[in-house]
Amino acid sequence: MVMSKKLPKRYVNEKAVKRALGIDSFRNVSKDKIMEFASLIPYMDKDVAIAIINQFPVYADFGKATIEQYTQACSNILEKNKESQMAVINGYQTILDALAKRIEKENISEIERKSITEDMIAVADKIAEADLQNKNFLERMGTKLLWAVGIGFVAIGAGIGIHSAFGGGDSLPQVSGDEEDR
Repeated sequence: MVMSKKLPKRYVNEKAVKRALGIDSFRNVSKDKIMEFASLIPYMDKDVAIAIINQFPVYADFGKATIEQYTQACSNILEKNKESQMAVINGYQTILDALAKRIEKENISEIERKSITEDMIAVADKIAEADLQNKNFLERMGTKLLWAVGIGFVAIGAGIGIHSAFGGGDSLPQVSGDEEDR
């Protein structure tokens, strides 16, 4: 089976795109509408898509705002992670302090001293494990941030690129029921 190399054009002018998105202007579109717009790009005339993108107040500001919003969410997660990590470390420190007080007593046997030392080593190992898990978490968060930023910028560019590569026809119907702008 051979796939067609052309995506049918649905939107040949700005008015049709506005109607499909349910908006009056491209100047004050929400982030959700921009994402809807990005999904429609493959079905738009290339020049119409570019003209619409140029109408967004400042495309770079949208990208910047998106990144800032995701960064803020990551910051909130990282702050909660920091609090959680500190609680874990403080809990282990309390255990270490209690063990240190026990080991300082003069009337404990060598066997008890050895047992307390082993317990302290086990707690230290748990602290190292918690630290390693936290570092892995932070690494995953950084990777997710990079992916989110990349996907955000690629979405609109990909739509224009797909449309440019495959061209367009006019066999698919408009999303809107209004026939006058097709």
